[in-house]
Amino acid sequence: MVIYSSGTTGLPKGILITHRNFVAQMILSGKRGFNMITPEDITLSSNPCTHLSGIWVSSVSFAVGATVVAAPSSDPDVILPAIEKYKVTVMLLFPTYALKLLQSPLLDKVTVMLLFPTYALKLLQSPLLEKVDTSSFETIIIGGSTAPAVVARGVIEKLKLQSYMHMYGMTETTAAVTMSSRGNLDYVSAGVPVAMSDMKVVDVRSGEKLGPRQEGEICIRSPLCVPGYLNRPQATAALYDNEGFLRSGDIGYYDEKGRFYIVDRQKEMIKCMDLAVSPAEVEGILQQHVSVKEVAVAGVPHAEYGEGARAFVVLHQDDTHIVTEEELAKLVSDQLAPHKHLHGGVEFVTSIPKSDTGKYLRRTLRDNFLKAKA
Repeated sequence: MVIYSSGTTGLPKGILITHRNFVAQMILSGKRGFNMITPEDITLSSNPCTHLSGIWVSSVSFAVGATVVAAPSSDPDVILPAIEKYKVTVMLLFPTYALKLLQSPLLDKVTVMLLFPTYALKLLQSPLLEKVDTSSFETIIIGGSTAPAVVARGVIEKLKLQSYMHMYGMTETTAAVTMSSRGNLDYVSAGVPVAMSDMKVVDVRSGEKLGPRQEGEICIRSPLCVPGYLNRPQATAALYDNEGFLRSGDIGYYDEKGRFYIVDRQKEMIKCMDLAVSPAEVEGILQQHVSVKEVAVAGVPHAEYGEGARAFVVLHQDDTHIVTEEELAKLVSDQLAPHKHLHGGVEFVTSIPKSDTGKYLRRTLRDNFLKAKA
């Protein structure tokens, strides 16, 4: 099967996923006591098979012996009756669709939800959160990327969760390659590698293997890893190192217990004062401001420092407080090192471009900024 990448850091690529990859994902995701989906769960599959998320829930459900309800579309008129009729306990939601389900009184029948960080933020900010009965919520599964700490803590507290699970992976690893276990509230790490998978962190320049808590590129060797890209021999050759590890393009590290932590995409890291800056880290600081509804940070050219972080900020429309660029810049400078300050400035926008799975399109923000300055 060929599934195309989201294109957040470049043109979409056709990713070759084999039958072996799918079978490995089904088996390995159900091992090591993760309990992400159990035989007692009833899962709902409605996302399109053109995206890996449309296959992941169903395939893992088959592996553990859970019941799968296949919906012909993700239209609320189809989904909501199915939840009620089949007593669905597990769903995977896209950010753009999840808000519609949040408005339904049928929400209280769902005990486990898989969602993306941008939707977690919408959920936390929604006034409906105080109006609907969420007492049956037990577990939230975060996929796609790591939610900012302020968002994760808010979701845990407001929904009184028993489990906050995170999984890390990409289409090139046939979805999840690390997972945290059901029953914990660790919102910082992405969990540990699934069975039969080796992972390492290497220096992005030298390729030297790094030890615990040293940031570098995350590399994976696993039966989950795909053979390459469709008609892209150069990209396929660059995908693996000489030890057979897939180069993820993600920056992260692991701790002494083998838990992995995702910092950011390597291609989205900002190079300021010859030092690396994680957009996600700066976004997490800005998200602390009560007037900030949503924020994405991208690198823009800087005459002195090479690049500087620029914040694209969406404010709450009903907020009476007048927020200034200086106020947000100070919030960052008070908490982060000088190279992580907003040297690229602050821009207030009405919306932030996202991929179908809710990932910020930082490259689009950067391109739009450069076009406006040209």
